[in-house]
Amino acid sequence: MTYTLEELQEMMKKNGGSLDLRGTGITALPDNLTVGGYLNLEGCTGLTSLPDSLVVGSWLDLRGCTGLTSLPENLTVPGGLDLRGCTGLTSLPENLTVSDWLDLEGCTGLTSLPENLTVSDWLDLEGCTGLTSLPDSLVVGSTLEFEGTGIKNESAERKKVKRLTDGDYVPGRYLYADGILTHVKRKRKIGAYTYYQGKIKGNNVVFDGENYAHCKSLKDGVCDLEFKKAKERGAQQYKALTLESVVSKDEAITMYRIITGACRAGTDNFLSGIKDFKEEYTVREIVEITRGAYGSSVFEEFFRR
Repeated sequence: MTYTLEELQEMMKKNGGSLDLRGTGITALPDNLTVGGYLNLEGCTGLTSLPDSLVVGSWLDLRGCTGLTSLPENLTVPGGLDLRGCTGLTSLPENLTVSDWLDLEGCTGLTSLPENLTVSDWLDLEGCTGLTSLPDSLVVGSTLEFEGTGIKNESAERKKVKRLTDGDYVPGRYLYADGILTHVKRKRKIGAYTYYQGKIKGNNVVFDGENYAHCKSLKDGVCDLEFKKAKERGAQQYKALTLESVVSKDEAITMYRIITGACRAGTDNFLSGIKDFKEEYTVREIVEITRGAYGSSVFEEFFRR
């Protein structure tokens, strides 16, 4: 069974951007398939390969896909990758990118792991009978399970595995900060900030020398860092302002969130409804624009005391 790209896109619309194809008997996926959420292909035994252009926004479930013999060279999974029981796999691509966890339990045909494999959470190798050693550069953030493998000296192999600690950075590979693993494509110095561009679209990090901000873009990251600094100072930093005081757009957003406690998602949703922005606003203008929004009465009262 196969589906056209259009049919799959329609299915995703009904499932919040994710795609659940368990038990469908699908034998092939169309090229240029982009799944915004998770992709579940559990038990699709007739599937022998995945398209090179496949993009997944969350986790990828390939449990029991016994006909799968290889994975795309550039496969990138922002969440977890479940390959339990994929007995047809003999190796994994060298540039496999998995951000969270990797489950290879029962992959009896697997004989090796990629040299630069890095997972931020756990790696399960139970029952991988063809696996006799681990690569020297293997990085695992949490738990490593390899009972029932072909590995003889378990203690020696465990000592080879590097554990992640906050602030770890390996050029061209990864940054581990605030408990989050980011696979890094490149690092750049931009003014007072260090920008780590992620291999996964929208997974980037900005560093100001003290704090990290995980973000979709440099601008978002800088705004988050400024918000962290402002939040530490508290609402009292704005007591000297009056209704006629002028602040920049970004300062206005930060000020509103700190005074009202509004979350980032709710604030972004509110801002998406504003068509035209100015570079600067008076506090009085902010009061009028936000009237009726979350925390607006708290914000207005703060400046009318």
